[in-house]
Parts: sequence; C-alpha cells; structure tokens
Amino acid sequence: MTPAPRSPGPRALARERTMARIVELGNAQLVEQGVAGLSVREIARGLGMVSSAIYRYVSSRDDLLTLLIVDAYADLADTVDIAVAAAGATADNDPRARFLALGDGMCSWAIAHPERWTLLYGTPVRDYSAPADATNADGTRVMQAVLRIAADAAHEGTAASWEVPDLAPEVTALLESHLVEFGVETTPATGFTALTVWSSLVGVISAHVFGQLGADAAAIGDRILAAQVRMLADLISPSWQQRG
Repeated sequence: MTPAPRSPGPRALARERTMARIVELGNAQLVEQGVAGLSVREIARGLGMVSSAIYRYVSSRDDLLTLLIVDAYADLADTVDIAVAAAGATADNDPRARFLALGDGMCSWAIAHPERWTLLYGTPVRDYSAPADATNADGTRVMQAVLRIAADAAHEGTAASWEVPDLAPEVTALLESHLVEFGVETTPATGFTALTVWSSLVGVISAHVFGQLGADAAAIGDRILAAQVRMLADLISPSWQQRG
C-alpha cells in the first residue's frame, strides 16, 4: 500500500508563504516601475526583513525575474486552460470553439496585465537569459494547447485546407522532435500550422499592448483583436460555412 504523501511542515509552509509574497511584491513593482525598477532590497523592506535575509529566498535580481516570468507564464496558461476547457464542454469539444476561447483568453489576460505580457514577450531584459529548466514547462503550455487543437482539427477532418509550403528537412526534423516532446500525434505540417498561428497570435496581441497600431486603433483594440483571433482560427479550423 502506497503511503499517503506527508503534509509540509510549518517551516516549509512558512517558506511557501514568503515566496508567494515575494512574487506578489515583485509583480507590484513591475506594474509601478517596470522591469528596470525591480529591486530585491525593496521587496525585503516590504516583507519587513533586513536586506541580507531576503537572499535566503531570492539570490539576485535575475532570480526575482525568473520567479516573475514563471508566475506570469503559469497564470496565462491557467487562464487559457480554463477558457479552453469551458469552450470544449459547451461546444462538444469543437476545435474551432476551443481555439477561439484560447485566443480570447490570451487577449483578455494581456490587456489586463500589460506589464506581465511585456515581461514575457517584450524587449529582452539586458544581460538576462531565462533558464529553460525553470521556464519551459509553463512557458510552452499555451503553444501545446494550440498544437493539440490543430491536431484534433486534422484528426476530425475540420482542419483548413490551405497548403503548407515545402519545409526544409531541418525544420521538419525540429517539428517532429517537438511533437514527440509534447506527446502530440500529428504531422509536421499540422505542427507548422500551429506554430504559425501561435506566433501570429502573440504578434497581434503585442502590437495592441505595445501601442504599435497608433492611438486610433488602440481605442478599438479589443474589436480588432477579436477579428484577428477569428481570422487565425480559420487557419486551424474554418467556420462551417467555409468548410464546404
């Protein structure tokens, strides 16, 4: 009989609460001052600690950045997962409905958290490189969701019929390795479609969040994004009127 997992002790729980508070204070700094204003010492003050004590939890500003990036990726992916699951439950798991929910959820999160979106998809922070072992698991969850939706559309025969261009052998090999890594059974062409749609979705959201379309477009950005999400959905699974 497998023993029940042990509950964390008081010390572990206290550390967990402190780490959660560090992330909370770091996100508040991000909103107020941006990445340039992140300060581990300021977080120590917010916790009521001497500055030397905080380094038992966060060793450097880069360590703090990694915590905030992982937290943002996880929060974005959780938001998307909830939206996709709800759409699947109410639309008989239809791939198009699930993608529309994914895209709308991603847009809503980005608009609600522009500073965190910028941390993930904006200009890279100088002299900082996010450690893949810490960020990849949550950082690839949305991409995996797009890939699963595209694979389901292909399997069900509701995928778009547009022709994927000939892919270089090294591109095909890379796609195949990622399909294995993500545990998704589909063709490299479908994987390439998913990659194109996901990167396009990040691009159109970033154009809105970063104000790249101008003030007039920013005023109606939510409507522009909604139309763009639906256009991208057509690359994976077009509406019934277009599937004929």
